[in-house]
Amino acid sequence: MLARQITSDEDLDAKINRGVEAVFTVAKAAYGPTAGNAILELPYGDPMISRDGVTNVEKVILEDAIENMAARIIIQASKKNNRKVGDGTSAVVILARYLYKEARKLIGAGYNRMQVAKMIEQTAKEVIKQIDEIKIPVDDKMLKNVAIVSSGDEAVGQMIADAIGGVGLDGGVTVEDFAGSGIYSEVVDGFYFRKGFTNINLINDPSNIESKHTDVDILITEKSLKTAADIAPIIEKIVRSGGSGAEFVIIGDVQEEALATLILNKLKGVINVSVVDVPVFGAMRSLFLEDIACITGGKVFLGGANASSFTTEMLGGADKVIINENSTTIFGSQGAHKDAQTRIVELRKQLRESESQGTREALQDRLSKLTGKVAIIRVGGATEIEQGEVKLRVQDAICAVQAAMADGIVPGGGATLLKVNVKNFKEAFQAPFKILVNNAGYNAEQATWNVLKGKDGFGYDLKADNFDYTTVDLIKTGIVDPASVIKEVVRNSSSVVSKLITASVAITYKSREQKHD
Repeated sequence: MLARQITSDEDLDAKINRGVEAVFTVAKAAYGPTAGNAILELPYGDPMISRDGVTNVEKVILEDAIENMAARIIIQASKKNNRKVGDGTSAVVILARYLYKEARKLIGAGYNRMQVAKMIEQTAKEVIKQIDEIKIPVDDKMLKNVAIVSSGDEAVGQMIADAIGGVGLDGGVTVEDFAGSGIYSEVVDGFYFRKGFTNINLINDPSNIESKHTDVDILITEKSLKTAADIAPIIEKIVRSGGSGAEFVIIGDVQEEALATLILNKLKGVINVSVVDVPVFGAMRSLFLEDIACITGGKVFLGGANASSFTTEMLGGADKVIINENSTTIFGSQGAHKDAQTRIVELRKQLRESESQGTREALQDRLSKLTGKVAIIRVGGATEIEQGEVKLRVQDAICAVQAAMADGIVPGGGATLLKVNVKNFKEAFQAPFKILVNNAGYNAEQATWNVLKGKDGFGYDLKADNFDYTTVDLIKTGIVDPASVIKEVVRNSSSVVSKLITASVAITYKSREQKHD
């Protein structure tokens, strides 16, 4: 067994503090609208440039075991913020650092560690309650401002707000790369997913390299159709029901021999058919097929069924289906609206309760498809580094806008935390605002004093060309943040610090061959 070592008392406290400081140094450097970027060395390939908080701090891995554990605990809070609301990832590290700093002072003054932890937790509850009291619902203009603040670019912010406004709270937003420069978006109506035609020999519009079907029957199959015997009874029943040349789309796995049978029948004019595979795997594959069946009014042809058991009552339907090389969109689907709404309500509930980023993304993707609209934002760049940096900002802004739609907004997050009324940890809640001002090149103490003595909801436009320490109405100026983002910053930073501050001993491997990535 590998030997371990025990660290406690002052040595432990000093190492934990160094770990917290290391993550803080990275987070504060790229915090705010006028801050710089981080240059990140990757394990392979070219470096990347990023101003995305969680992307930056995730790269922090320290040589000393205890320092690294402390750093990773703080990084957990940043990642949790990212999973829940997709933004505020630098702020949570900054607030955590200052909460930890003040907590150490209290312990040094004679407070018990557990007592300090409870003080942190109670203060967080008070702050979250105050944020709920001042938040306001958003309109279209405010959504644009949220996107601008998060992305750092007015044109990009406007585009994101328009795209998300076009699909609604549950609507899907897909960020895709493209080979050119710039950024543009489009809103697609219908059930959209990123999987194109299976075989080019089945497309019916060769000039545009796509298939278009109108008044179309849709077979949603969990069963893998492998042979001619699997597909022939299905074709026969569809032709008998719809006549020669019937429009037909199969969504599911169709393998070579069955595909060849479909191609032969298409060439003979028996049926106008296209095949699309499912874009997900495992358990999500079945859920995806059930969603399509719900939308189109069909039933899933189950994996254990015999081909002879197929009936045309299992088919879904749509007014139009367009299939290209990369995607499929179903328009005018014929499912029961009530069934789809019931499924949407259940998915929203699951989304609220889930903390897994992968699960949340999958649930949000399903919701977007069921609501029938999706915005596609395509991001290009002169170089891969530029494209990657812009894409991260766009993704952050999308999450911020969705969070604002769900839970309203508050005046700029730094100013909101600055003015919360708390008995303890005042320095910690003032810190994000002060760092924003410092990173903009102005006097943080003067700015703090001006905002504290001024009207509620007033603060600074740090990007103003004529900055002169005159406060402005943040809501009217468009300097706003989603309430849920600020609440998660408070909740997650206080949670990890209240646990970290209670640590009085650490047990680590003596050999640093046992490193944790």
